[in-house]
Amino acid sequence: MKLLAGALLLALALPAVASDDLASVTQAAHAGNADAAWRLGLMLRNGIGTQRDSAAAARWLNTAAQGGVPAAMFVYANMLLDGEGAPADPAAARRWLERAAELDYPAAMQQVAMGLRDGSMGFTPDPERADVLMKESAHALRHTR
Repeated sequence: MKLLAGALLLALALPAVASDDLASVTQAAHAGNADAAWRLGLMLRNGIGTQRDSAAAARWLNTAAQGGVPAAMFVYANMLLDGEGAPADPAAARRWLERAAELDYPAAMQQVAMGLRDGSMGFTPDPERADVLMKESAHALRHTR
């Protein structure tokens, strides 16, 4: 299932490089292209065009997240929650989820809302805020490409 989700995310990635081949994406990522770092992270995480390498995937997804790619923030946060490719760090995961949610990334908004609803991930339960965020995420989903 993770592989399928990763392939779907890769297919939806922004067209930041001319090709999805590993060499082109790697070159663009090393040149500082955050969208290419996002693609490379997904390719490494899911073994698309290369061997799976969760540690390298986490590093590239972190680079993409720092470069402002909300989808990378979301995926990297969940890797940090699971300890996939990097030591588990729930506090950092929460910060990345909140940052992606602030950028109106619907999946992050929903995950933050669930944390607010049930008090997971270190959130103080706040059902009213959770409901508002869930409604905002539904609105954001209607306006994605």
